Amino acid sequence: MSVPSTVPPAPLEVRDARPERVDLPFGPEQRVSQLLPALSKVVKEPSGIVFHPGRGTLFVVGDKGDVAELTREGEVRQRARHDGLGFEGITVGPDGRLFAIEERKKPRIHELDPQTLKLKAEYEVDTTLKGARVVGESRNKSAEGLCYVPEQDAFYVVNQSPPWLVKLRVPLDKKEGKAKALEAVDLSSAVRQQASDVHYDAATGHFLITESGAGLEKGAVHEVTREGKRVHHFAVPGVRAEGLALDDAGRAYIADDAGGVLRIKR
Repeated sequence: MSVPSTVPPAPLEVRDARPERVDLPFGPEQRVSQLLPALSKVVKEPSGIVFHPGRGTLFVVGDKGDVAELTREGEVRQRARHDGLGFEGITVGPDGRLFAIEERKKPRIHELDPQTLKLKAEYEVDTTLKGARVVGESRNKSAEGLCYVPEQDAFYVVNQSPPWLVKLRVPLDKKEGKAKALEAVDLSSAVRQQASDVHYDAATGHFLITESGAGLEKGAVHEVTREGKRVHHFAVPGVRAEGLALDDAGRAYIADDAGGVLRIKR
C-alpha cells in the first residue's frame, strides 16, 4: 500500500513573457551618427522609421511618398516613391507585414510589401470615437505615427495636435476596409507641443511618444503608460524629430524631416 508523500509539490515557476528591457541610449553618453544626410534624395523629409526584426533592416518613409530600406549602417537596399502619397509613420505588423500611415483629411493606412515596397492594401482610418473627433482633419494636426501591439492584435495611431493615442482594429484579412477606432487616450499631460510618432515597448507595455521640437527646441521622447501617464522623459538630438525606431542591439534611430536619419548609441 502506497503512503502519500508529505513533501509539498515544488512551486510552479512563473516566467514573464515580456522581453528584457533595454535602456534607451539617450543622455550625456550618447553617440550620434548620420545614416542619411539632411538633403538626401533617398527619402525627402523623413517622417517615419521602423526596425524590421525579421530582416534586420530599417524602413524609412517621407512626406513626399518616399520609402526606403536601409541597413543599420545606412546602406540603401531598395527604394521607391509613391507619388501623391505623404507618409507620416511606419510600423511592422503581424507576420513581418509592413504598414505606413498617410496624413490626409481621411488618413489611410497602406500595407507595403517589404520585398518590393509596392502597395498591397489600403485602410481608411476612423477619425471619430463616440461622436468626438480624435484624429484631426487638417495637415499638421492629423495622424503622425503608427505602431502595432502584438498581444492586443491592434494598431495605435498618434494624432499630432491635439495629441491623442487612438487604438484601431484593422481588417487585415481584406485588401481594403476601415480601421475602426476603439479607444482614445489624451496625451496632453505628457506632450506639450505636438506628437510626431509612437513606438510600442513590449518589455514594459508602455508607449514611447516622440515629440517634435518644430525647430524651436530639442525634440523629446516620452514614455507613457496605456492610460497616458508619463513615467520617463528623454531629450533627443536633431532639429525636427519625426520618427523613432529601436533595434535589437539597444540603438535608436531618429527620422528628422530637416536633418535626415540619425543613429544614437552608447
